[in-house]
Amino acid sequence: MIMKHILNTKQFSKDDIEQIFSAVPEMEKIAADGSVKKPLAGKLIACVFYEPSTRTRLSFETAALRLGAHIISVEDATENSSAHKGETIEDTARTLSCYADAIVMRHFEVGAAERASKVASKPVINAGDGANQHPSQGLLDLYTIKNEEGRLDNLSIAFVGDVLNSRTLKSLVPLLILYPNNTFYFISPRELALDENYRKYLQDNKVNFKEINELDGVLPQVDVLYMMRVQKERFKNPQDYEKVKDSFLLKSAHVKKLKKTAIIMHPLPRVNEIDPAIDGDSRAAYFRQAQNGLFVRMALLLYVFGK
Repeated sequence: MIMKHILNTKQFSKDDIEQIFSAVPEMEKIAADGSVKKPLAGKLIACVFYEPSTRTRLSFETAALRLGAHIISVEDATENSSAHKGETIEDTARTLSCYADAIVMRHFEVGAAERASKVASKPVINAGDGANQHPSQGLLDLYTIKNEEGRLDNLSIAFVGDVLNSRTLKSLVPLLILYPNNTFYFISPRELALDENYRKYLQDNKVNFKEINELDGVLPQVDVLYMMRVQKERFKNPQDYEKVKDSFLLKSAHVKKLKKTAIIMHPLPRVNEIDPAIDGDSRAAYFRQAQNGLFVRMALLLYVFGK
């Protein structure tokens, strides 16, 4: 088997995406009826998380179990693993390769999963490395858009909130630019605007995008409104966080300006950036998005193992 690390959404082609997505309907069936089909029976997945997680960790573990695999898991690995004693990522990856058939890793350091992959003898799946990448989130987001909108081209997508630190944005955009005629709006306070390197990446790839500091004028134009939490954990100074945390709060009055066919997405967890009163609106897709996370991660595990 050719080992497939999942580190960055830039590694995927349209064919790769189609292969993963084509398996999702079968994954839904397996998850729904407890199918006796267990394509990963006998496999063992290690889930090691150095940062908090609800959806990513538990959906990966659920995905493994639904497919017949076993799991070993460490939550808060900074404190509850040998990292607390000073063990390096490289040594942890080498050790886990002795026990498990694949490693799902979240870490607060940019590039941690890539470092692990260079020494691991088993596939490494990046479940989020700092403010860098979160490839399984990007794939489940892309699947959600395709499922909800019926297409992946000719879309207007607005990312709202912490544009600077969002690994979900950095994971979804490289997938969406594989498809033609998509337009992006990056809406944030000036303190959380795109960094220069990412802006250059967009320009080099001839991406049609606009950076703005105002929400209302864009709402009638967008097909996908992607709300994002201002990430307190990325701020060194609490006062800087307090200054921008309430910059863009989505209210029912905003939703009235959206197209009837638009969708509202959010990677979750949310703090206060979406009013819970919006949850009952048919355009609120964020919990359907979370459900898709299970099915896409099941398909991704099969992809990693060449199934």
